[in-house]
Amino acid sequence: MAASLRELMGPFADEAVRCIRCGFCNSVCPTTLTSIGYIPARTSRGRLVLLQSALEKGVPAPFTPRFKELINLCIGCLRCVSVCPARIPIPTVMSSYRYSYLKTQGSRGLMRGEQLLTHYESMVKTVSRLPPPLRQLMLSRPILWIFKKVGGFADDAPIPTPEGGTLDKYFRENKPKPGHQIYAYFSDTFARFVRPSIGVSACELLEKAGIGLAYPRQYDSGVIYWELGLWDKVRELASQNVEALSEEVVKGRKILCTSPASTMMLRDVYPRVLDSMKSRLVASAVVDINELVASLVDSGKLQGSLNHVDCVIHSTCLSQHLHLTGQIVGAIETLGAHVVEVVSECCGSGGLWGLLRKNRGLSVEIGGKLVKRLKAGVTVLSYSETCSQQVESLTHGEIAVHLPHEALNYWLSKPATHPQAAHTSQAT
Repeated sequence: MAASLRELMGPFADEAVRCIRCGFCNSVCPTTLTSIGYIPARTSRGRLVLLQSALEKGVPAPFTPRFKELINLCIGCLRCVSVCPARIPIPTVMSSYRYSYLKTQGSRGLMRGEQLLTHYESMVKTVSRLPPPLRQLMLSRPILWIFKKVGGFADDAPIPTPEGGTLDKYFRENKPKPGHQIYAYFSDTFARFVRPSIGVSACELLEKAGIGLAYPRQYDSGVIYWELGLWDKVRELASQNVEALSEEVVKGRKILCTSPASTMMLRDVYPRVLDSMKSRLVASAVVDINELVASLVDSGKLQGSLNHVDCVIHSTCLSQHLHLTGQIVGAIETLGAHVVEVVSECCGSGGLWGLLRKNRGLSVEIGGKLVKRLKAGVTVLSYSETCSQQVESLTHGEIAVHLPHEALNYWLSKPATHPQAAHTSQAT
């Protein structure tokens, strides 16, 4: 078994073996810092120790549901990467193990809910294009209840529900203005089919600075497949996206992302799984919207007065990994807003991990630490679609959370208006 695991994990087996067992990762791991963290096997360091033993001795047996359950306590937050003295890409190592597990177990290695979410793009694409009455029926409580029961999702899990319309239609009807600098926009599936208002807000905000967005051919980023360990699917999607986006780069265009997961996939993951010149070319051209907004504010191309604004910044896991928090805070404060506090606790969603019924208790425990830092009535900005949904779910809607660029667009367009209306922007 050790030989099979090592062969399937490839170079990431060597990464796991490099762990020096210092435990620095334990100090920042959201699942370790909970009520289960006293059990060594359920800690970040413990997972690496287990992998080392399985790779070297084949004990414990690595291709069992129990072993995978322990590895799945890594929710891919990436907080450990910055503190690891050996610079081991721990979440990628864990994803590599999941890939190995699925290669030996096949589709039975995925839970029913995980299997459902492998069809995430096609499901939300279909629902987003339904006529409003039929879409409302499909998103009604009884239908969602059945979906959650069948998939093994928690009753209170914040399942993404399409607001209607698609970005494809919006961009067909709205072309960049002549004379504007053009960026190619990689929206990913959530903004494309679930909340097109994210992309509309980006267009409106950047237009104020003389930037237009083109919408090239694109596919899902593959972040869900990455979480699950379905690397073959990740490679397929990465190849398709890189091929299309490299054509934009050749035109001299940067690739804009409005999701931290998209930024991570294009910039960090694609070059690793493809290891090609084109993937590195695309990665070098990726610009996160918060990086772009910060540079536009610094240069004076994006101006306004937000002296009336008080807000709390939630520094999400991926915001920290991508070093975006300081840029978000800097841009907002430069425009005159008052950042009351920056909170850095994990929300506990872990992408799809926190949606599953078997993980929900731990997800809520993790997120509860963040919720205690937030107060109703104070505008919260969080650069993550899933974090926003998680916080709103845990507070039963008492705290509304907004993406930074959505809030900025609304504040700069309608200075006296709360950004809540950003959620109701229509892409149709």
